Amino acid sequence: MADRPLLSLPNPTRESPKGKPAVIVEKVRPAGAERQGQRLGPKFERLSEVLPDPQQLAELRNDPAAIAPERALVFEIASEVVDFDRARRNVPGLEFLGEDQDEVAPDEDFVVEDKPDKVIRRRIYFTMPDATALREIVSLWKRYQAGEELGYGRTEWKKVFDHLADIRPWGPQDRITEEAKADWIRHLEEAPDEPIPLEVEFWYRTSAPLRETAHQKFQEMVGEAGGAILDQATIPEIRYDAALLQVRPEYVRQILDNPDLGLAAFDEVMVLRPQSLVTDPQELDFAEAEDANAEDAPDPAQAPRAALLDGLPMAQHTKLADRLSVDDPDDFAAEYGQASEQIHGTSMASLIVHGDLNAPMPSAPVRSQLYVRPVMFPQQVGFDGQRRELMPPNKLAIDLVWRSFLRMFVGEGDGEPTAPNVKVVNLSLGDLNRRFSGALSPWARLIDYLSWEYGVLVLVSAGNIPDPIPLDEVAAWADFEAVTAEERETILLRAILRQRATRRLLSPSEGMNALTVGACHADTIQPNGSGPMALDPYETECLPNPSSALGLGYLRGVKPEILLPGGREHVRTTSNQAPMSVYPVAQPGRFFGIGAAAPGPSGELTRKLNFSGTSVATALATHSALKIIEALDEIPAEPPHPSVNEAFHAVLAKTLLVHAAKWDDGLATKVAEISKEIGNTYWEHQREDATRFLGFGMVDIGKVIDCTERRATMIGWNTIHAKETDEFRIPLPRQLENMAGFRAVTATVGWFTPLNTDHRMYRMAKFEVEPGSDKGLSLGVSNSKQQPSHNAFGRGTVYHRRWEGNEAKAFVDDGNLVLKVACKAAAGELDDAIPYGLAVTVEVGEDVAVPVYEEIRERLRQLIGVPVRA
Repeated sequence: MADRPLLSLPNPTRESPKGKPAVIVEKVRPAGAERQGQRLGPKFERLSEVLPDPQQLAELRNDPAAIAPERALVFEIASEVVDFDRARRNVPGLEFLGEDQDEVAPDEDFVVEDKPDKVIRRRIYFTMPDATALREIVSLWKRYQAGEELGYGRTEWKKVFDHLADIRPWGPQDRITEEAKADWIRHLEEAPDEPIPLEVEFWYRTSAPLRETAHQKFQEMVGEAGGAILDQATIPEIRYDAALLQVRPEYVRQILDNPDLGLAAFDEVMVLRPQSLVTDPQELDFAEAEDANAEDAPDPAQAPRAALLDGLPMAQHTKLADRLSVDDPDDFAAEYGQASEQIHGTSMASLIVHGDLNAPMPSAPVRSQLYVRPVMFPQQVGFDGQRRELMPPNKLAIDLVWRSFLRMFVGEGDGEPTAPNVKVVNLSLGDLNRRFSGALSPWARLIDYLSWEYGVLVLVSAGNIPDPIPLDEVAAWADFEAVTAEERETILLRAILRQRATRRLLSPSEGMNALTVGACHADTIQPNGSGPMALDPYETECLPNPSSALGLGYLRGVKPEILLPGGREHVRTTSNQAPMSVYPVAQPGRFFGIGAAAPGPSGELTRKLNFSGTSVATALATHSALKIIEALDEIPAEPPHPSVNEAFHAVLAKTLLVHAAKWDDGLATKVAEISKEIGNTYWEHQREDATRFLGFGMVDIGKVIDCTERRATMIGWNTIHAKETDEFRIPLPRQLENMAGFRAVTATVGWFTPLNTDHRMYRMAKFEVEPGSDKGLSLGVSNSKQQPSHNAFGRGTVYHRRWEGNEAKAFVDDGNLVLKVACKAAAGELDDAIPYGLAVTVEVGEDVAVPVYEEIRERLRQLIGVPVRA
C-alpha cells in the first residue's frame, strides 16, 4: 500500500440550472435571395422542369452529376447558426444521413461580419430525398426567391437558402477515397493479375427494408462484375452498414478510368475504401533475444480486469504462465504455423502484466489475470511472401471487434459473458490504410459506443507512421551526424512539423471516449551505439518518437491525450547526399526499446526482446491503469480516504492516467517557437502544434498512486445530468496562507459520454472545471501557459487544467479551494446521467516548507460529509 494514499474529495453540493447561458457565435453575412438566385438558380430550375415528368425524372437518375430522388444530396451551409435539423424535419421524405464540417476562405458571397479575413466554418449535411421531398424543396426555393412567406414550420429554410454555399449530389468522385486509389494502383503494379479486396460503406438507411433492397441490388452488381462478397455487417448502434469484397483487377482499372460506371456510381454507396490493414510494422531480430529473468510462481490471480485484443500470445511463456485467460472462439491458433510467429500478442501481454522488463526496478506484476481475445493471425503481407500478424483477410475488422466486445460483456448466443468484470481494454492496433482526416471512422464510433455502453476504458495506440521524413535543410548525412544533439532535435522537429498533415492518427485512435496513447522517446537502456546509417535523433525523452502519429483529434480535440515510453527510437537514411530523408528504425535490436517477453527463434519459452512504438506505449498505459485500480483497492476504507465504488474504476483510471501527465516546459516552448518559424504567427496555432506533439504530456504514474509530503491528490466520483454543477470545497493547508513560493493546482475530470451520430458535435456530454468566486483558487494561482490552450481543455472526454503561482496570498472562501464541475449538453438533448471521475492535486515547491499532505488530510478528517460513498 502507498505510504500516503489518495485522499477523498469532500462530497460536493449540487447546484441547479440557472438559465441558459448566452452563446457567442460569429455571424456570417447572408448572401441574399438575389445573389443566391444567380449562383444556385440553374440547379433548382432544372429540377423544377423535370420533377413533374416521370420520363425526364428517370433520365435524370442516369446522370450521376444530377440531383435526383433517392440519391444522396449534400447541403453545404456557410454558417454555424442555421438550424438545418429543424428545417429538414419539416420536409417529409428528406432522410438525414450525417453531418460534417470544414473551413474555407471568405469570398464575395460569404464573410464573417466585422472580420473579413476570418475563415468560414461550413457545416455539411448529407440527406437522402425522395421525389416528394425534392418537390417541397423546389417549392420552398421558389417562394424564397419571390420574397414570399415560406409557411408554418418552414421559416428556417430562409436561413438555409441565405447561407447555402452549394447543393449537390454525392457523386462517384466523392465515393472513391485517395487511399483507395493509391491502394488499387499499388495492387495493380505489384500483382496485376490478383483479385483486389476493398471495403464498401453504404449510406446507413434507418429503414431495414430499404437497406435490404440496397444490399440485394449491390449483390447483383458485384456478381455482374465478377466479384465476390466476403463479409457484410450492419451495426445500427453506430449507423454502420458495410461490405468487404474482392473484385477482378480489370474491374478496378475500369473504375479508375471511368468512375461514373459500376460500384462507384451506385447511389447507396457512401464510400469505397481499401481493406483495413491492421498490423504493427515492427521488425524483429530473433538473434537479439535474451533470456528473461526467472519468474516466481504467481499467486492465484483475480478475475480479469483488463482485456487484450491482439495476436495469440505464448500462454506458457515463463513470464505469462497462469497469468492469462485466452479465449479463441475463432480458432485463430490453428493459423499459427510455428510458435515463433506468436510475437505481438506475447509482447503486449507481457507489457500489460509486467511493464518494462528492462527496468532497473521492475514493477510488480498485476494481480489480476489478463483476458486475451485473439483477433489476428500470421498471413502474407504484400507480395514478397513475408508473414505478419494481421486481422482476418475475409472479415470486416470492425465487426470482429464488435463481436469480441459482445462476447466479453453480454455473451454469444446462450453463452455467459466471458469477461464481464473487465474495466480496461487494450487496442494496440491501428489501420494503416485509414489515417484520420477530420471525419470519425466507423471503428472510432464503435469504440466510443462500446466504452459508453459497458462503462469500460479503451486504450488505443495512436499508430506508427513509417513514412520517410524529408530533411530539406540537410545537405549530407555526415552533416546531420556532426551537429549537436540539440540542433539535430530541432532539425527533425521542424521537418516533422512541416509534414504534420501526413503523419496523422491511425483509425480508431480518433475515438472520443477512448484514451489515445502516443510513444514518447524514452526507455531504460543505456546508450550503446546505433545501427549502420542510423542515430538517436532526440535528446529529450518527453518528445514523441519520430514514428508516433500526431494529433489533433476530432473537432481539434487533444489527441493523443497521453505519452508513455515507446523506446528511444532511432532514425536512419538510405542516402549519403541530398535530397535527404530519414526513416524510423523499426528493428530496435539491442540499441533501444522496451523489454517484453517474446518467442525464441525455435519457440523457446524463456526469451525477451526489445520492442518500440505506440503499441508498446499503449500496453504500458494498460499496465499503469491496472496499477491505478489496484491502488484504489488498497486505500484505507476510512475517512479521509475514499472507499471506491467499483462501477467507477474505469472512469477513475481514465481520469488519473491523464492527471499524471504534464508538459515539459522547455520542450513545449521549443515546439511553439519552431511552429512560429514555419509560418504560424498566431499564438493559439503555435500552442496547437505543441499539443499535436505532446497531448496533455508524458505520464508519471507514480504521482497518482502515491502522494508526498508536499503533494496531496484527492479523488471523487459522481453521476450528473446536463445543466447541473457539482461544487467541491477543498480545505487548504493553513500554513500556506500568506506564504510566498511555488504552488500549483491540477484538476482533471474524465467521463464517458453517450453519442449522437446524427449531430456534428457527436459527443453529447461536455464538462468544464472552473474556480468558484476566486479565480485564483485562494492560492493566487493562474492558468499555466505550458499546457494546451483554454479552448482545447474540454473538447474530448477529459478536462485537464493546471494553475500555477508564486505570490503570497490571503485565503478566501473560508480557507477552501473551490472548484465547480459542470455538465452541459453538446449534441442535442441529454437525458442520461453521466458518470465522471475527478482528481485534484495541490502541491508546493521544495522551497516551501509546508506539510501539504498532512494538513489537508487532517482538515478533511475534521469535515462532516466524508463518509464511505455508496
